[in-house]
Amino acid sequence: WLGRPGHAPRKPPPPAVGPVAAYVVRELGLTRQQQQQYEALRQQHQARMRQLMPALMARREALFASLGHPAATAEPRLLDQIAALERRIDSLTYAHFGEVGRLVTPAQQARWQQMAPTLPRMMQQQGPGGRRGRREGPPGQGPPPDAGMEPPQEMPPERGMR
Repeated sequence: WLGRPGHAPRKPPPPAVGPVAAYVVRELGLTRQQQQQYEALRQQHQARMRQLMPALMARREALFASLGHPAATAEPRLLDQIAALERRIDSLTYAHFGEVGRLVTPAQQARWQQMAPTLPRMMQQQGPGGRRGRREGPPGQGPPPDAGMEPPQEMPPERGMR
């Protein structure tokens, strides 16, 4: 098959770009060179997250496993470990987007400054690991399930939570 004319090996597909990345590229109007630099930053950041997320999930699972006991209480040691991992993830994510901000030109800077504060909510709506639909909150909140992603709207306070 592969040796016959017209049956050349296919190129590997381009890296999957989630809605947040597509939004950043589109809204900033990144050049091809900036897109390549951004993709390299994304891959580095995602590799770091893939190292941390299993440890975070393991700690959370251990914490919630105690709910099966009649007098369940949250173990402070696990809560501290979860908090430390979340702090590390947030710190790395902040640094990642700081690097992204250094890619923009002076002409793109104003739009970047508008977008940057919306990124945490967009990432939460996107879900862990860049998968949409794996976000917290009741259905109907967040962006519509289209290919493009718009800046998030302020969500109303949840009922019963004051």
